[in-house]
Amino acid sequence: MKERIRKTLNPLIRSMNLDRLIRCSGQNALFPFYHTVSSEALPHIRHLYRVLKPDEFEEDLEELLKYFEPVSLDAFLEQREVKGGRRTMVLSFDDGLAGCHSYIAPLLKKKGIPAAFFLNNKFIDNRALFYRYKASLLIHQAREDCRAREQIAAFLKIPEEQLETSIRMIAYDQRALLDALGREVGLDYSAYLRSNAVYLTSVEIRELLAWGFDIGAHSTDHVDFSRLEADEMIRQVRSSILDLQQRFGIHTSFFAFPFTSDGVPKKVIEYLLEEGGITILLGSAGLKRTVIPGFIERLPMEKYETAALETIKTEYFTYLLKRMVGRHRLRY
Repeated sequence: MKERIRKTLNPLIRSMNLDRLIRCSGQNALFPFYHTVSSEALPHIRHLYRVLKPDEFEEDLEELLKYFEPVSLDAFLEQREVKGGRRTMVLSFDDGLAGCHSYIAPLLKKKGIPAAFFLNNKFIDNRALFYRYKASLLIHQAREDCRAREQIAAFLKIPEEQLETSIRMIAYDQRALLDALGREVGLDYSAYLRSNAVYLTSVEIRELLAWGFDIGAHSTDHVDFSRLEADEMIRQVRSSILDLQQRFGIHTSFFAFPFTSDGVPKKVIEYLLEEGGITILLGSAGLKRTVIPGFIERLPMEKYETAALETIKTEYFTYLLKRMVGRHRLRY
């Protein structure tokens, strides 16, 4: 739903009964996902998407638990053929960020809520930084330092008022430009990683597994799949899962597409599920029906600047509107 339309409809959406929306939709399974939770501002994220504070995240959980029973991916797979069925949610977290161990997992463990954490192989142990996080750090430095702002604008040959939009538009295959801009303004990404715990460590990942959480793959370095050939898509999925299996003794094969599954051909998804040894593939298009068993779309809970209940109501309401015109299913 367009942001302008959503804001206009907010008063109406807030007044709706979620139980009724769920019944009308027939969609009893929800796949909400987040990235991280922090009580402090995170410069590497704050200019990209919303980061919930601990109390906000706990409030979200309480709202979700009023309507859905939390289950693991394996439990969902076991009961997905049951028609009607109970209302369930499978909670997941992308990018393998440090807050998953320091705050999220202990809270989930305390409440008995299963979850899956999807990791980028090259970022584990703070070995490298996601190119979009570099973009956020550049924007942060430009806001804090007028000289840096001037230098970046001059380097890109753009007006200063276009700087932040231009940085955010730098794509995966242009990521070397972010390194060049960092050098231009003296921003040392490696030093930032040394002094800030951005990602999970191997020790923390093993602890998450010991606590009973699922670990899945999210590509080697958060590549944009829409820019890959089909063979490379398959290689990325299989190699990232295999690496985690070998490093951490994981026996599952779960994969969440980075960014979005848009642009991934149906034949690739079917191959991975039928012949590639992948148990489940997850996207991020919100509440949508898919025509391929084992391929499921998730709901990004940081999508709107709203609490969980309003976000979910918006998603169900949008789903019902789209169903009226036949746009509630993924098309290939």
